[in-house]
Amino acid sequence: MAKQIIQPKGTTKAISPRTTFRRKLVLAAALAVLASSIAMTSTGAQAETYPDRPIKLIIPLAPGGGTDVTGRTLADAIAAEWKATIVPENRTGGGTTIASATVARAPADGYTVYVNTASFIISARMMPNLSYDPQKDFVPVSLAASSDHVLVVSAKLPVKTFAEFVAWVKSRNGNATFASFGAGSSSHLGFELFLNRLGLNMTHVPYKGNAPAMTDLLGGHVDAMFADHVDESLKSDNLRVLAIAGSKRSPELPDVPTLQELGMKDFTSRSFYGVMLRSGTPQPIIDKWNAAIRAALKEPEVQAKLRLLGIDPIGSTQAEYADYLKAEDAKYGQALALPSVAGSLK
Repeated sequence: MAKQIIQPKGTTKAISPRTTFRRKLVLAAALAVLASSIAMTSTGAQAETYPDRPIKLIIPLAPGGGTDVTGRTLADAIAAEWKATIVPENRTGGGTTIASATVARAPADGYTVYVNTASFIISARMMPNLSYDPQKDFVPVSLAASSDHVLVVSAKLPVKTFAEFVAWVKSRNGNATFASFGAGSSSHLGFELFLNRLGLNMTHVPYKGNAPAMTDLLGGHVDAMFADHVDESLKSDNLRVLAIAGSKRSPELPDVPTLQELGMKDFTSRSFYGVMLRSGTPQPIIDKWNAAIRAALKEPEVQAKLRLLGIDPIGSTQAEYADYLKAEDAKYGQALALPSVAGSLK
C-alpha cells in the first residue's frame, strides 16, 4: 500500500516550474486582451469625437487645377456634413514631394489629410532618397475622382487640327515645346507616351501645377500640353483644343474628338485625385473619412460641379484604391523607362 504523505501544518504544497510558467502565460494573455480592449475603446472614443479641431487638407499643386478643385469641393461638402472646419492648404514644389513630406511629418491623428495625385507614386520612382517612405508612411483612403487630359495648343501655332499639329511638330525637328504640371507628373508622362506612340520629339517645360502652365500656354510661351479638363481657360480664343485623351468624348466638349478616334487605339491619359492619411491613424478615423468621401461624391450638387469641369466622381474602398495605386505605379514605371523621359529627368 502506498504511503500517504502528510505535510506539516502551516506549510503549502510546492508549485512546479511548469505550473508557474502556465500561470504567467495566462496572465500575459489576459493583460494583452485588456490592453487591446482599452486601445479599441480609446480609438473608438477618439473617432466618435473626431474632429474636435480644424483639419488641414494638404493639396500638392497650385490653385485652379483638378487636384485643387476636387480637394476643395470635398472639403466643403464634408465640413458641412460634419459641422467642422477643413482648411485647404496648397503646398507646391518638388514634384509634390514637399506636400508629401509635410503630411509624413504630421501626427497620425487624422488632422492632416492629403489629396494625392499620380506624382505621389511617380516621385517615389524618380527620387529614391526621399525623406519619407511612400509605402510605410501613408495609408490610402479612397480614390475620389479622375479627369481625362485634353490636348491643347497655342492659338499662335499655324495649326487647327490634330493632323496639322502632328505635321507641324515633325517640321520643327525637336524645337517645339510642351508644358506639364511638373516633371514626372501625369501630364508629363502622358505626353511623353503620346509623343513616343507617334514618333514625335518635343522639349518638355515643367511647371508647378496646371494653372501656371496654362498661363504660359495662353501667352504663347509654350506650344502645347495635356491640360486638366477642369480649366476654364480651355474656352479662351488664345488656345485650340485638338483632342480628348480619354476613351469617350466629353459632354462639355462634344465636338472635340478623342485621340482614339484619331487613330491612337486604346490610348488614354488621365489625372487622378485620391485621399491619403498618415499610417498609424486609427482605423475608425480612416473609415470615417472613407465613408464621408463616398457619401459626398454621391451628392447631386457635388457630382454636377465636378462633371461640369470634366472631373468624374468615383469614391472607392480602401482596398480598391490600394489596387489602383499598384496598377498606376506599374504603368508609370514603364513610362519612366522611355529614353526620352529618362533624359528629360536628369
